[in-house]
Amino acid sequence: MKPKILIAVVATVAVLAAACSPNPVRVPATTGADSAAPTGTQDTGPLLFGIGMHIEPMGATAQQTGAQAPATGKPDYNNPDDFDRAAESIKTVAGIVAKHGGKMTIQAQSPFTSAAARTGNTVLSDLQDEGNEIGLHFHEDAHLGKDGNTLSSDQWCTVMKEEISLIHRAGVEGDVAYWSGGNLYPHLLDAATCAGLSVNSDWKNPNTQKTDLALVGTVPWRPAGSTNGTDTTRFALHDANGTIVFLPEGNYDKGDFAASRRSDVAGGDEAYFVYLKDQLLRSIDAAQPDKVNVFHFTVHPGEFRGSVTDQFSVIDRFLTEVVDPLVKSGEVKWGTFSEMAAAYAEWEKANPGIDPRAGQSTSATAATPTAAEGTRPPATARTATASTGKVEKDVTYCTGGTSALKMDIYYPTAAAGKTPAVLYVHGGGWTGGTKSSGAGSDSIPELVSRGYLVAAVDYRLAPKNKWPAQIEDVKCAVRYLRANAARYNIDPDRIGAMGGSAGGHLVSMLGVTDGREGLEGTGGNAGVSSRVQAVVDMFGPADLTVEFNGAGQQIMTNVFGVSSHTSEVLKNASPVTWASADDPAFLILQGENDTLVPPSQSQELYDTLKRAGVDAKLVMVTNAGHGFAPEGGQISPSRTQITKMIGDFFDTKLK
Repeated sequence: MKPKILIAVVATVAVLAAACSPNPVRVPATTGADSAAPTGTQDTGPLLFGIGMHIEPMGATAQQTGAQAPATGKPDYNNPDDFDRAAESIKTVAGIVAKHGGKMTIQAQSPFTSAAARTGNTVLSDLQDEGNEIGLHFHEDAHLGKDGNTLSSDQWCTVMKEEISLIHRAGVEGDVAYWSGGNLYPHLLDAATCAGLSVNSDWKNPNTQKTDLALVGTVPWRPAGSTNGTDTTRFALHDANGTIVFLPEGNYDKGDFAASRRSDVAGGDEAYFVYLKDQLLRSIDAAQPDKVNVFHFTVHPGEFRGSVTDQFSVIDRFLTEVVDPLVKSGEVKWGTFSEMAAAYAEWEKANPGIDPRAGQSTSATAATPTAAEGTRPPATARTATASTGKVEKDVTYCTGGTSALKMDIYYPTAAAGKTPAVLYVHGGGWTGGTKSSGAGSDSIPELVSRGYLVAAVDYRLAPKNKWPAQIEDVKCAVRYLRANAARYNIDPDRIGAMGGSAGGHLVSMLGVTDGREGLEGTGGNAGVSSRVQAVVDMFGPADLTVEFNGAGQQIMTNVFGVSSHTSEVLKNASPVTWASADDPAFLILQGENDTLVPPSQSQELYDTLKRAGVDAKLVMVTNAGHGFAPEGGQISPSRTQITKMIGDFFDTKLK
């Protein structure tokens, strides 16, 4: 039996109706005997779920003068009535959470903290005494001014420490570890580390209120650097020696998931919590075995208040109808943000130097399960049974450069046990095409009916993305399928690939390379094999050192960035270069009248494979041009016969 998945599901319930950027939070002085942080191995760790609150900077902050306070009539925590109203809302939500067995991560900043300290109000310390975590919510403009990004990290550190000291002056004890906010400062991580902060989440661009999909998922990591809001490359890169643990918000399917709750288009409170339920279940299904997994969302007390006589009832119902059954079934367990980070730190001790997101799926789980609440089977089994015969569109399988790469997953119409999988790679001269088109896409229904899971992939296109981006992406797609074999109910040792034209070239490269050629890329699931066990190549280029219509000078320049066919780049990009005896079986299909990719290309690949001792078969399709288009008469074998031939080949090699 596989060990339980540790799922840290965090609901960040924040404190005001206004939009806010992510901010810091702190760990309670004591977590109690029922702390969610594991004391040993992650193998049998609990499932974590927490609720947080963002308290916004309403009114003049500790760093502002009175003249900078909001205009009369707007909420201001320096006003006793506004402060008391917010404090009562916080306590009400905390009471609802406590009723369901939970603890919160409450993220505070001035003027709420400064007003509490000045008046002696103990709301924050009382909440901490009840087991909640108190952290820092840091709106950089409110505390540093509009030119905050031009200031030094030391200045940021000083102001962050000042805000933390106000939390302590409000009666909170112990270190403040968690914060959210400061999204666009290039030295943010340095400043936070200086201030003693160590846990972060809720990243979104405050200018667009969107989250880069490269940062969604369920598995925490340590960012290698900050982001300016447009380039998240270093923030999304894991640094095992990093000082900050980042908790992604979950396996959300769109970048505006946080802002959408305030949109009229979202359909109001009830519709938002229906969406939230879907994303929570998606995240549970995407959670990685033997790792710490997280999910969280943010609301404000001004949101979801319900009626005057039944405040926050929508939150209470969500916890009753959705979260409580998941807690009862053991799929989630309450925990604060810092307890989640502590659990992740324990995982790191047992897995030193390993990228925690290896094998992670982002925005990639199957359709929402339909099993009754409280009786839902384990996530991996649930995904397979609920998705039989379905098509899941635009699953994010890897990151190419800074782009989220998508695949469509076609589940088998019937499956008994683990099923084989086939990767479909479209053609288009490496510069065009989509995952839903091209030669070979018409064979997908046949394969699905025979019990195969088919993953049709998009990949980065030239000329914007030069070679080897294309092969790096399709290799990453194979690694993704293999790393997520349990979730998709596929056999990781039975993965085939098929493609036509440029797609045929790419699947041939999958067949003849094994990771030693420097073509793996860094898109995800490092260390997982990208080898396939069977290849169907339809009229794909095989030797790019030879000039032909489909590999002319423009293609050489736009795709491969070279001007001569004698280039070492083209030699290394040619499948015939890498053929060896341990390559998988090949079925090569070629139109005999193809003038774009001539029959000599397929013949050369076939001859090279056979000389190497590879199980290979070449079928010349008479009267067929490129794409098996009729040229001179009816093609033979027919399209229907070709599809059957492909299915029979995979049946022989993968079943």
